[in-house]
Amino acid sequence: MTFDWPGEHDSHPNNPYLFFGREAQDKELTYAPSSESPTPLPPGHLRRSSEGGKCRPLLVLLARTKTKSYETHLGSRGAHVRCHLLTEGLDLEIIGELAPGAFHYGMACLVEFEPHSLWQEASLTIAAEALKRGIKTEYHVFQRTPDEIGTSLKDMGVDVEKLETRNKFRIMDTYTPTTPMKGRKRAGKPLISGTVPDAAKWAKAIRSKLETGFEEEEKRWLHIDDNEAVLLQFSDEDYIVDGWRTTFVPMARARELLVVHALVTGVASDSFYRKREALADAVIDFKAVEEGRKLEHYIRLRALRGAKFDSSWRRIELFGNKVRLSAGRQVFGFQSVESERIFEYLLKSFVDEHNIERRTSETSGWRTLGDIAQGIGAPKTSLYSPGGTGSLKELAKKGVIERRVAFKQRGRGGKVTRVRIAYEKGFVKEYVERYLQK
Repeated sequence: MTFDWPGEHDSHPNNPYLFFGREAQDKELTYAPSSESPTPLPPGHLRRSSEGGKCRPLLVLLARTKTKSYETHLGSRGAHVRCHLLTEGLDLEIIGELAPGAFHYGMACLVEFEPHSLWQEASLTIAAEALKRGIKTEYHVFQRTPDEIGTSLKDMGVDVEKLETRNKFRIMDTYTPTTPMKGRKRAGKPLISGTVPDAAKWAKAIRSKLETGFEEEEKRWLHIDDNEAVLLQFSDEDYIVDGWRTTFVPMARARELLVVHALVTGVASDSFYRKREALADAVIDFKAVEEGRKLEHYIRLRALRGAKFDSSWRRIELFGNKVRLSAGRQVFGFQSVESERIFEYLLKSFVDEHNIERRTSETSGWRTLGDIAQGIGAPKTSLYSPGGTGSLKELAKKGVIERRVAFKQRGRGGKVTRVRIAYEKGFVKEYVERYLQK
């Protein structure tokens, strides 16, 4: 976006001004100063808009500069000032919570997931919540049938047929053509959907469309893959990487998509994964780890271009048919990983008994120190050690747990300590309610 700079200005040459933009991105717009000069707003003044889940420009940064070198957000070009239009991030479930506001249209993300991780369930959760927020979504199936996806989304409260008819949701089918099955006709037919995975033919069709241009209704979609690694059965690694770089990334840019590609780990060379990671704006990992004789699931944001982020592993779990992110560390600011894990265990224990088994709030969620140690996969003696005691002290200091000590019962020192989340405190109860809504 380019604005004519209306001559000299009273402000300091390096002082930025914030101007509101129109609903457009990376388009040329010339401001005509002859009629009226723009009114600068105080630095730091923001106005957010998330109407219908749309990605709207958040602000425009303008500053006058006498040099021709490009700065972080702007640069001089002749009599104009070159501006960078910042867009508001999309409100996405799970991955959006890892870096709020960081995911936006025009962005290519790469998910690498272990076979037993919760990526498939998480991808459906992301799609369902995006559709409920008015974000146009297309789900690309490589290893499951479109009917499976449709049924899962219906179970999550999505009116699939209605959204397909209105061209707000679509399933791109690359699975059915590789099987003897016949897929039913669905509303709309996205480019390359319903065809056998042939990278050369796909590239030809996409490049032909790039030459003629995409219609406005084809722009600004959320695109999710279930497992793009299936393509390795039909093309070699270098061909797929080159095709992604020269064809699929330009298509995503032209359509202004937020793309979430997904690859299962362990089926290709390290070189293949590294080349794909180098082309992505963000890299997200899903894994499953055996802890305490059961699988625990984790997610992390491993890479994000141009922004600071927390790369630590975060625990996720399946609640009903939706995946949710455990966000205790962000909300309560726990200093240790063990404190977070203890709180998550106690939270789930309370929810299981009070909200699922329908016990009273007063009797729900109480656990002994031995129960907690086993629940987080730690040695039973760990919570009696100075380090373990420190984790419980941190939780107690923050007011998120409460304790009860029973005497004359079998236990260490003739007493048994039981702990649970401090549900009666307003801020803890509010957190539990938000947790249940996800």
